[in-house]
Amino acid sequence: FHNLGDAVGGDARFIETGWALFFGQRDETAARANVEMNRELGVDIHTLAPSELSELVPQANLEGIVLGVYEPASGYADPVATTYAYANRAREFGAEIVTECAVTELLTQGGRVVGVNTERGAIEADAVVVATGPWVNQLASPLGESLPISPIRVQMVHLRRPPSLESLNTNIIDYTTGAYFRVDAGYGTLVGGEDFDDLTEVVNPDGFGLNADHDTITRFWDRAKLRFPGFSAATQRGGYGSLYDMTPDGNPILDSSSNVEGLYWAVGFSGHGFKLSPVVGRMVAEFVMHGESADHPIRDFRAGRFAEGDLLEADHPYEGRRHQ
Repeated sequence: FHNLGDAVGGDARFIETGWALFFGQRDETAARANVEMNRELGVDIHTLAPSELSELVPQANLEGIVLGVYEPASGYADPVATTYAYANRAREFGAEIVTECAVTELLTQGGRVVGVNTERGAIEADAVVVATGPWVNQLASPLGESLPISPIRVQMVHLRRPPSLESLNTNIIDYTTGAYFRVDAGYGTLVGGEDFDDLTEVVNPDGFGLNADHDTITRFWDRAKLRFPGFSAATQRGGYGSLYDMTPDGNPILDSSSNVEGLYWAVGFSGHGFKLSPVVGRMVAEFVMHGESADHPIRDFRAGRFAEGDLLEADHPYEGRRHQ
């Protein structure tokens, strides 16, 4: 997202904050191994002793922290601005984008896809990529397919940082408390949960709570105060609920349909789809055009891996996390 303007055009509104990860003793070995693996891949990442971590985030209570990991070039982008950038570039190449027009049915004939039905009528197509996230099985089930995806409600809490934390401008994941912190405009911080228990609420994707629950606000705020005591003086600005399309291994399904020729799935991103979107777009496009992805082993993300018992697993997993 640093160079989206050069690669795609437009502005992702990327804000470089750096990214710090806090680890306790149970995950120290895995963290060191993951840092080494990422460095071999060219990622700018390094470990920090607690004393160095204290210099980076002096507001933190580092009790129980034995290791820090830091990515200085990390940050966050605006998903709306990024989507518009891709859409505008696609139009320049001749794509027609139709909005506010829900797909209601996948149309097939003789075992292959021939288009989609929408709220405004049918659209013919000889290839269809379904990227509908938690709603995928509403389209897949009538075709006799069921993808192992659960619509999981996730919640975020919005805190206004007090004066003592106004300089806290680094994004953080604390693997000891299961909290993550994403800085926001106007001295705001979004606090979310990384524990397994934070990703278990299966809901109807057409009807779920859009506001954060009171007990979740309390729980996440308590986690924030444990690591950053200054959050005791924060102002609570509510929160929101949204959806993950979770797979059993927390990784996406990028595959063709087992029943219908010309139909493809790009779903199950389990909370990290936006971050993966640039490379996934290329992988899926190559798969549709050529039956394979040139630079990445797309077969690893096949839908059948779950029935085969061949789930994707991290080489060096952290404890207590549903997705790695």
